Amino acid sequence: MTAMHATPTSEPIAVLGLGPMGTAIARSLSGAGELVRAWNRTPRRLDGVDAAGRLEVVESPAEAVASARLIVICVRDHAASRAVIEAVAPAVGDAVVVNASTGTPAEAVESARRAAELGLRYVTAAIMVPTSMIGTEACSVLYAGASEDLRATQPLQRALGGATDVVGDDHAVPPALDLAMLDVYFAGMYAFFHAAALAAAHGIEPARFLPYAEGIADTLRGSLADLTSAIERRSYDGGDARLDMCLSFLDHVVTTSDGVGLDRGLAGMVRDASARAMAHWPGATDWDVVAEDFLGRPAR
Repeated sequence: MTAMHATPTSEPIAVLGLGPMGTAIARSLSGAGELVRAWNRTPRRLDGVDAAGRLEVVESPAEAVASARLIVICVRDHAASRAVIEAVAPAVGDAVVVNASTGTPAEAVESARRAAELGLRYVTAAIMVPTSMIGTEACSVLYAGASEDLRATQPLQRALGGATDVVGDDHAVPPALDLAMLDVYFAGMYAFFHAAALAAAHGIEPARFLPYAEGIADTLRGSLADLTSAIERRSYDGGDARLDMCLSFLDHVVTTSDGVGLDRGLAGMVRDASARAMAHWPGATDWDVVAEDFLGRPAR
């Protein structure tokens, strides 16, 4: 991210939605010296967070967006955000609307389409961190939209801090990347819980297992570039991890889980995917070939 420095103006930034994330955004904007006018569907006070008097909570979305140069929507989902967009559209003027609500890629595209129908300047944002990281160097946000509209989001980018990734004008991309990363994150946590339970069934306390888990997580991180290359090239002949060998490892994990009465969890799913690959590919093929099944590609 390129550092940006500018002096906040007297034109407010509107924040529509004061759930945990919307509140964190409003506080970060106010803390950065921006004049913030916020609204929440359910009346809410933000006592004790704005000593400088730059954060005002108003009673209607129309009041919040009046004369605003930038509008940030952060509500429950895209269905709720579209209702807000339609409600404020007549009062938006030339301000850019940034929709930071969570949802699927299809929902984000539909929200962008509706905003375009209403003649609004519009940007999709996906916030990749929990509320505690908003306004810190650990913050990470993805944006998509027209280049001139993205430039108008710079006050928001500065206030949120951390890393900004502008991914182009395809509104499906920020939520797609968000969900793909969550896929890795939650699968990793779930796999850790299963692994910790497997270790505990053999008298190994979680704290004792932790450094081993951290070590294998580091190994995984170091493997991601090679996995990416494999699926891009559809080449599975590196010889480092044979499919038949890895299937044997996974059989042991599943058998041991069954033996201690532990649900197979993701290990069972990975074992089954590996077995399907073995039905179509030679055992000497790299285990990475299981990606072909995920991607719906026929055996070659």
